[in-house]
Amino acid sequence: MTETLPTGKKAWKEIKEGKEKFQEIIKMLVDFDERTGRHGYAPLKECHYMRKAIAVGEPSHIRILACSYPAFLYYVAAELSNDQGHVTTCWVHEDGVKAERKDRQDEPDHPVHGVLCMSDLFEQNAEIGAEDRQALGPLMQEYMGRADSSAEELVEERKEKQRKESALRKKQREQKEKRENQARARQNSGEDL
Repeated sequence: MTETLPTGKKAWKEIKEGKEKFQEIIKMLVDFDERTGRHGYAPLKECHYMRKAIAVGEPSHIRILACSYPAFLYYVAAELSNDQGHVTTCWVHEDGVKAERKDRQDEPDHPVHGVLCMSDLFEQNAEIGAEDRQALGPLMQEYMGRADSSAEELVEERKEKQRKESALRKKQREQKEKRENQARARQNSGEDL
């Protein structure tokens, strides 16, 4: 499958169908970050707590917008608004479940194919129109504009990461093959005696 770089404005969808499932996914990721201590060294630690507020907030008080990039990346802009206050935040969500499904496409019985993921939720929801976009608050519009203008940069970063991971896997395979060849050579030299 060939990936193309996005150009211009992105197609944004509002996550209405499956909003509670989205919150469950985010809550799981937030909990993982807390258990492993990852939330403590994030560039902006307060963003962790904003995502946590989105994860545990009353669904009727939450609005979630997302746009899709290649390589299973999503730019998410979310806001929580209730009588106690207002939180608006954004982040890049990497859909590891969808990536794993792709890696295991030849294994249809693998459990990963039964796990609901961000890509599933994105596909279930409709694109927001220009009128709805204009009705958004200034911060949500700013986040959307930022995503529209930084798409190529995000994709290039992801591709660079994939290139590095691929090179590392290749090096590991070569080292393993070298060790196996050396072991066979030692075994063969022992048989020749």
